[in-house]
Amino acid sequence: MAGRGRSCRIESEIEKSREESNWKKVVDLAEQLKLRSPDCECLANFLIGEGKLESFLEEFPPIDANISKARTGLTEAKRYLLSTANEQGRKAGVVLDANLLLGKLHYAMGMYEDSLNYYSQAELQTLTEKQLPSRGLRIVAESYAIKGKWKYRHSN
Repeated sequence: MAGRGRSCRIESEIEKSREESNWKKVVDLAEQLKLRSPDCECLANFLIGEGKLESFLEEFPPIDANISKARTGLTEAKRYLLSTANEQGRKAGVVLDANLLLGKLHYAMGMYEDSLNYYSQAELQTLTEKQLPSRGLRIVAESYAIKGKWKYRHSN
């Protein structure tokens, strides 16, 4: 019981850090969560992947000049996110966000068709209105922006 209280506190700190875009802290806390609560491993892996992706993109924005850096620098983030884009991730409640972030990751890597495939897997076009935390809304908004940018680039 005491262990669960600690993991709830860690989860609360993680959410606060995500909202503040403090990705180093998110990764550190997710590693702690993974150690203290093995049943939260899928959630922790998602958070680590998200943190590594967002940290990388803060330093190297997703522009054409950074594609080669992204292809080598995002392999670890990709591995973590892929490990949660499955049935286990669905049970943990992170599969939608994992697919959306994999779309963003592939966009940064210049793999635009793969990016769109992840948005299709997430069924981005059918998302209905529901209450999402601001971080979730940001992920969805970025996904629509990337999808729109890709379509614009290929319609000209």
